[in-house]
Amino acid sequence: MLPDGSNPLTVMAQEFQATGVTAASFASLSGMHAFRTASVSTAVCDGQLAQVQQNPAPWEGLHVCTFTLKVAEHQTGGSNAYTVPVSVMVNCPPAATAPADHCAMVGFYASASRIVY
Repeated sequence: MLPDGSNPLTVMAQEFQATGVTAASFASLSGMHAFRTASVSTAVCDGQLAQVQQNPAPWEGLHVCTFTLKVAEHQTGGSNAYTVPVSVMVNCPPAATAPADHCAMVGFYASASRIVY
């Protein structure tokens, strides 16, 4: 949980869905009678990450979390399962550049080893 009580994965999902990409993806998958599901396998944040221990966040309120997602693609021909690492950076109060009352996603990487401030 982040200082404002929000879940970093929820922040990521809200920001990603706001792009509209998921609406098009779902329409395409639906047309093929296919869909994807995902669940969090592991989650580590801030000081639990070696990269953050070696290179602390440059300001208070910046948080980094890495998730391993278990993804399953379902289609009429069968299913395909895989895992994918995702790193999310969120900016939270009291950071001067954060919204006053919530956290905002400021970075999203599909490689757990690539955490850049």
